[in-house]
Amino acid sequence: MIKWKKEQSNNRIIEKYCFKDSLANCTAYGGLYQWAEAVQYKNGANNTTSHPDFSGNIQGICPSGWHIPSEEDFNTLEKTEGSASDEALLAVGQGAGTNTSGFSALLVNYFSIGHETTFWSFTERTTCVALGLTLHLDGTDIQFSYNTKTQGNSVRCVKDY
Repeated sequence: MIKWKKEQSNNRIIEKYCFKDSLANCTAYGGLYQWAEAVQYKNGANNTTSHPDFSGNIQGICPSGWHIPSEEDFNTLEKTEGSASDEALLAVGQGAGTNTSGFSALLVNYFSIGHETTFWSFTERTTCVALGLTLHLDGTDIQFSYNTKTQGNSVRCVKDY
C-alpha cells in the first residue's frame, strides 16, 4: 500500500491525491480519495471503524443534486450495461473502451494509469473495507470489489433521482 504524503482528514476541505503527486494527472484523470473523504465523514464515517448506517443519498464530495453511488446504483449500472463487458463504460482510448454508454471511464488508480480504475460507493462491508466498482484495461467485466478505505479511489457522482 502506498503511504501518502498527507493523510486526508475531516477538516471541511475536500482533499485528493493525484497519481504520482502530479496535478497534471488530477487534471487529466481526476483525483483519488480515501473512502471517508469521499463520503465527507457523514454520520462520523472514518476509514478505521464502522459508523451509523446511511439512509438516502449521500452527497459526500459530489456537487449539489448529485451523490456518491450506492450498491444499488452500481447494480443498476451493471444491469443496464450488461455484466459481460465493461468496454461500453471505458472511454475510447482506454484499453478496449468503446464508450457506447457515454460513461467515459478513465483508467487510473494509486499504482498506475491505463490498467484499471475503481470507483467508490458509500456502502461499507467491514470496519475498514467498502464496496467499489472496478473496470479493467481489457474491458472484459464489470467487477464489484472490496477495498481498504484508506486506498485512494476515483469517485463517479450519480445524479439524484
